[in-house]
Amino acid sequence: MSFAWRKRLFILVFPLLLALTYGQLRVESDLNAFFTATDSEDSALLAGLLQSGEMSRRYLGLVAGANGDTQGTGAMTDALMQKLERLDGVERAWRMDQPPREWANAVQAYAPFGPLIFSLDPGSESTLFDPTRLAQRAMGLQQALLSPQGGFLKPILKQDPLLLSLQGFRGLEGIMQGEGSAGRFVLQSHAPSLNVAAQAQLQAAIRGEFDRLNAERGGAYRLSMTGIPVFTVATSEAIGRDVTLVSVVSSIGVTLVFLLLFRSFAALHWMLLIQAASFAAGALTTALVFGRVHSLTLALGASLIGICTDYPIHVLVHSAKSRFVSPLQAAKLVWTSLVMGGLTTVIGYGALGLTGFPGLEQIAVFAAGGIAASLFLTRWVLPALLGKARLHPAHLPGIHAWVLLCARYRRPLAWLLLGLSLAALAALPRMRWMDDLQKLSVDMSTLRQQDALIRAGTGSIEPGRFVLIQAPDLESALQRSEAAERRLRILKSEGGLAEYRGIFPWLVSASLQQVNGEVYRAALTPQYREAWREALATAGLSVEKLGALPDLPAGAMLTPEAALAGEAVKAILSGQVIRQNGRVALAIWLGHHDPAKVEAALHGLDGVRYFSQRDVMNRVAQQHRDRSLEMLGWGILVMAGLIWLQQRSLRRVALTLLPTLASVLFIMAAWALVGEEVSFLHVIGLLLSVSLCVDYGIFFMDNRVHDTDITYHAIASSTLTTLASFGAMALARTPTLPILSVSVTLGVTLGFLLCPLLVSADRSRVSRATS
Repeated sequence: MSFAWRKRLFILVFPLLLALTYGQLRVESDLNAFFTATDSEDSALLAGLLQSGEMSRRYLGLVAGANGDTQGTGAMTDALMQKLERLDGVERAWRMDQPPREWANAVQAYAPFGPLIFSLDPGSESTLFDPTRLAQRAMGLQQALLSPQGGFLKPILKQDPLLLSLQGFRGLEGIMQGEGSAGRFVLQSHAPSLNVAAQAQLQAAIRGEFDRLNAERGGAYRLSMTGIPVFTVATSEAIGRDVTLVSVVSSIGVTLVFLLLFRSFAALHWMLLIQAASFAAGALTTALVFGRVHSLTLALGASLIGICTDYPIHVLVHSAKSRFVSPLQAAKLVWTSLVMGGLTTVIGYGALGLTGFPGLEQIAVFAAGGIAASLFLTRWVLPALLGKARLHPAHLPGIHAWVLLCARYRRPLAWLLLGLSLAALAALPRMRWMDDLQKLSVDMSTLRQQDALIRAGTGSIEPGRFVLIQAPDLESALQRSEAAERRLRILKSEGGLAEYRGIFPWLVSASLQQVNGEVYRAALTPQYREAWREALATAGLSVEKLGALPDLPAGAMLTPEAALAGEAVKAILSGQVIRQNGRVALAIWLGHHDPAKVEAALHGLDGVRYFSQRDVMNRVAQQHRDRSLEMLGWGILVMAGLIWLQQRSLRRVALTLLPTLASVLFIMAAWALVGEEVSFLHVIGLLLSVSLCVDYGIFFMDNRVHDTDITYHAIASSTLTTLASFGAMALARTPTLPILSVSVTLGVTLGFLLCPLLVSADRSRVSRATS
């Protein structure tokens, strides 16, 4: 096919590729899908809780006077609740100093089962059925009926005169009576906490309703919110700002480097189209493989700008610096090296995708699609697009001198390299590994201060730390949960635990209900019934309405399935009852506590353990780090095998890999010497640098033009675009991106500088550089 037809065909196909990509692209913004690994039971459990758990979908809000006063905040909060309950994304909302209506209704529904659920430890209830205390209980009941809680108690008393059901719920008094000031409220969203788009839309709607109400009141109030969805959206926005900054700076940097090298706007124009086509091909490939493409995959795909530019740059440098070589001839000349370089880079990204991080799997596929498209376009389309475009060969200062220096002093430099390598190996045992993943998180100090302010004086329950109970069936799980709650109650009384929220009495095991029922039947003697009627009469209460204590039929039972059939109970226990691979898991949420004391209190309980989100994430990070180190080794071995298939020489394979291996060794030794805490992100950065540096060795060893100066200028040019692309990440405020930037840029720079040591592989190819 002629050049003219190739050019026309590309101009025709390019918009079709963009349209096809746009039609197939389904972008998701759920951070859980990108960051949370699901290859282990604990991480899968954590992912599920973050997705659908009630506590993780909850906002805590504070309405306060603009000057810090609390006057009128209750009325303002009431008005706000009425507005927020009507929002589409809101499941329910209530003032924190008032019980949720669903909870109150659910508690009333348990009244007929009071004799079955009145105690977690029936053997310790020696005073509950003491006839001598009935007069005191009747007087307390009279006072309660005259209090604001009277309306709540009356429906219960009709079925449970002794209020035994409320005895079971006494551990939830803080929730049922409300906690916190009148200005505090709770809002529960429908969407999962990590669905960034839905949560951002909901937060905007909440603030919009508040702003309208506040404007009607002269701007006298201010609104603060906290909760996992707030931190999720703030983190996503911070990452988004960083990625936008990095993408813009990277694109500008690559463009400026290109113009510096070739001083041709015509060539730049076609280059940008090739990069856009490569990006679209990567996005389309990812969409076809995974069905959906994460927004972060598209954003981080910008780092491929510098990588995919490398292949056309090699063609352009060889064409520009060799006066009698056209772009087509240059493409044919370096094609074998380009393919090998592309394959090793794909292998590096493939190893990256096997590290266990879900998001990196998409990035690996994205890279493979983008690199394949860039290689194809470089070989068969770029020469046709360039046509008669004039390329001005760039002479980079210092390149020629460094090649000469390495050629003339190869032996002493080799000995120096060997000595430095031995010193680096000696330093590796001092390596410090990062054991706290929070050090990689975005700085949220302002939000954390706001969180502490809103939570001050309220409950400390959070979804990140809980007791996990696992069993083959629900009855066994409930029995184990009840055993755990008995110990947690003791720990709470001793001050080792501020509060907890368990499964009892919303769900009660059949065995515990049976024991409760036996205690109730034994206590309900004729003497006890008569004493209760006398106590009611003394207190001035209706003996006719409250005096008949209900008998408990044999076999009476509140099944967990029946309890969970109610929408209120299902919502209350959302995230606490988990079906997992044919087994059942229950979660008991914890407030402020001493982890060591909690673990000690639960010691010896079968199927019961302390679960910390932070600990799980740290273990996941360590697994990723170990997996990344493993993939780093396997990636190098696969690259070595691929190079051997081409070179058929172990010596040339070793020389090709030498710059890469030495740069990795020196960087890790430097981290060890300066005390840098190394995380899985550091290792991933090294893996990326290896996949890029191997290209340099391949081009240097191949050297199809037999001119080291031209080859090294091409390598230098591609290095500059890579540095412009990955170096821009250092500007980000998110710690993860600067770590990747430092790892890749250091690795690429060292690999580039060490490449000329390979000139001894074929002295005939050095002649032009040394003449």
